[in-house]
Amino acid sequence: MGALGVVLLVAAASLLTHAQGARFSPVTDEVLRAPSAADWPAWRRDRAGTGYSPLEEITGANVGRLRLAWTTTIEPGALEPEPLVHDGVMYLPHPGDIVQALDAKTGTVIWEYRRRPSGDARGGGGLNRNLALYQDKVFVGTSDAHLVALDARTGRLVWDVAVADPRQGYRYTSGPIAGDGRVFASLSCSGNGPARCFVAAHDAATGKELWRRETVAGPGDSAEVNATWKGLPYERRIKASMWMTGSYDPDLKLVYWTTGSALPYTELAKGTPGSTNLYTQSILALKAETGEIAWYRQMVPRDNFDLDHADNPILADVTIRGQRRPVVYTMGKPSVLWAFDRRTGEYLLHRLVVPFQNIYTQIDEKTGAITMNEEIIPTAVGTSQLVCPGMRGGKIFQAKAFNPRADAIYSAVSLACSHFEFLPLDKSASGVNWDRMEPMPGSNGNAGRLAAVRASTGELLWTHDQRVPIGSVLTTAGDLVFAGDFHRYFRAFDAQSGKVLWEIPLSGPVEGYPISYAAGGRQYVAVSAGGGSVGQRHLAQLYPDVKASTGSNVLMVFALGD
Repeated sequence: MGALGVVLLVAAASLLTHAQGARFSPVTDEVLRAPSAADWPAWRRDRAGTGYSPLEEITGANVGRLRLAWTTTIEPGALEPEPLVHDGVMYLPHPGDIVQALDAKTGTVIWEYRRRPSGDARGGGGLNRNLALYQDKVFVGTSDAHLVALDARTGRLVWDVAVADPRQGYRYTSGPIAGDGRVFASLSCSGNGPARCFVAAHDAATGKELWRRETVAGPGDSAEVNATWKGLPYERRIKASMWMTGSYDPDLKLVYWTTGSALPYTELAKGTPGSTNLYTQSILALKAETGEIAWYRQMVPRDNFDLDHADNPILADVTIRGQRRPVVYTMGKPSVLWAFDRRTGEYLLHRLVVPFQNIYTQIDEKTGAITMNEEIIPTAVGTSQLVCPGMRGGKIFQAKAFNPRADAIYSAVSLACSHFEFLPLDKSASGVNWDRMEPMPGSNGNAGRLAAVRASTGELLWTHDQRVPIGSVLTTAGDLVFAGDFHRYFRAFDAQSGKVLWEIPLSGPVEGYPISYAAGGRQYVAVSAGGGSVGQRHLAQLYPDVKASTGSNVLMVFALGD
């Protein structure tokens, strides 16, 4: 292309950016509280994290007419993005700290931001699950533990704050949420450094850190809470990643975040028999103004198997046993859907959505008190144990969704168990080897399940089981549920029955987060597909006969055809 062509391209891009910027309206707290039906302006669409679109042009009666409207390539790397849409513009995170603004009707690039990392990023494949929109900015968490603000109209850098040292294992793999002048974001912590994970609040205008809350008990916590580590020094309490984005209740001024496991995984390797290690494997309700813990519930006490409680908490007002309650729904690898009063943490109900588990021996129906299965807890190096669901089983990265019209929570889980071999620390920094996987008892040869649970009662409404695992879920007012799988199929299900109404093969495994939005008066459904994750490769051990393409990373956008 000659110089004139380059000039014309630059001029065209500048005009498009100017036109889009002219109609951009700030994403205020009011917008995030009640988004336009056409928009998907936040992680899981709204502050409550519902994954629900009120659009209903696409229904069970016409979903068979879905056709590809447009597509765009995504940079190579680990692929689990959720785009945002506001005022006809899509904001798309790419692996490797790249963000694009696209015309939501056509996919035409409006602006692009490429950040050169410091070179200290550790692992993760540049994974970037989501962004946040707030006021006139786009907020990005980076692979080298920086938090970045961009001008939403132009993509120009507004501020860039170093939050943690990536050489110690810190990185962002999921993005922030925002509200009331603050940006809330949590980090992942790899096992190659002394990192203790945390969630922090930053001033949305400047990036200044306002508070941070670590996921392990420390000097600022009570003696009782510290005692759950059975004498393990604070300096050795590491990891407990917060690798999924939380939710925000602006009325209660509480943010809800979930936590993962400590390293080493086993109490045998840590030398702390009987330790419960607060606040690992928990849901935390944090005061948005201070970071103080308002309440918590630990979902896997005495975890020895990396059974992360990494989740997208869903906030909903639901009538349970005749009383309208503000509820938070949460689920981790053990695949129990829990409902708590989001004001106090009071237990309301639970439902196991997999056919078999050997992690708990009892969950009290009145209090939700957990009794762990002590028979699976390791007592000697060199022994092994089958755990169900396993390290790559149950609900892992998959985001669930809530449909208020159907009174239902939808979630995908993987029906897989892990054989854990317990090792000395000189052979494994985690204290385990968990590479062997087995099908779950009762799975009938299936590794994937999509489950629907009645939000008000905990009743299991239906399940769709299939040979390969299923990814994250979108639900709509059109009485539909959308989800893709590791074998590259993207499907629409009837929200009431679970019947498959439409399916299409994509370019590769579907591990991104599907969304729905409207532009130009037309409803769209968007989802990414491409290179598989580490989890997808591990689960492929179960069924080596199932071969899925791992083609180029793409975003595919569908709409009704004629």
